Amino acid sequence: MPRSYNGEEVLTSQKNTHLSSVRRIQDELLQALEGMDYCLDWKPEPAAWSSREVIYHLLDTPPGGVHRVLMGLLTGQLTEYDLWADLINMTPQRAAYSMDQVRADLQRFFQGLEAAVGLAEEGDFEGKSILVHLKSRGRDETRTVQMIMERGFTRHWGEHLEQLKKLREALGV
Repeated sequence: MPRSYNGEEVLTSQKNTHLSSVRRIQDELLQALEGMDYCLDWKPEPAAWSSREVIYHLLDTPPGGVHRVLMGLLTGQLTEYDLWADLINMTPQRAAYSMDQVRADLQRFFQGLEAAVGLAEEGDFEGKSILVHLKSRGRDETRTVQMIMERGFTRHWGEHLEQLKKLREALGV
């Protein structure tokens, strides 16, 4: 339960910890993309991913996004899902999007993720789980809400956020 310190709420619950991570990563991601409108598709080498590819990899891993998996798990509408590693998830439409459209997709994702995390009760983080079919590895595993938030969002998005920062740095933006 949150406590008060000098009139301000101290974030102590898993829910609030995850909401803070969501907001932090959103802010850092939008900062990393600032001024990169003209170079969303630039790659330092042919095999590397562009900023646009990184973003759509994140938004659609797992398919439909981590926010949809969490919402389905928390509402009982989803009991399993497929997960493929290292897909860029590009479509011809996404390849043509302006930075404003990319930001709108990110905004929808983060709103959905905040809504899903906000729906969770404290016991849900360790108490609710889902079967994940790891298609790239040929195995299945069970993941809790906590694991999905820690690994599927915070760690995964954090790693790719660093990738975006390196792209930005390489461009001198």
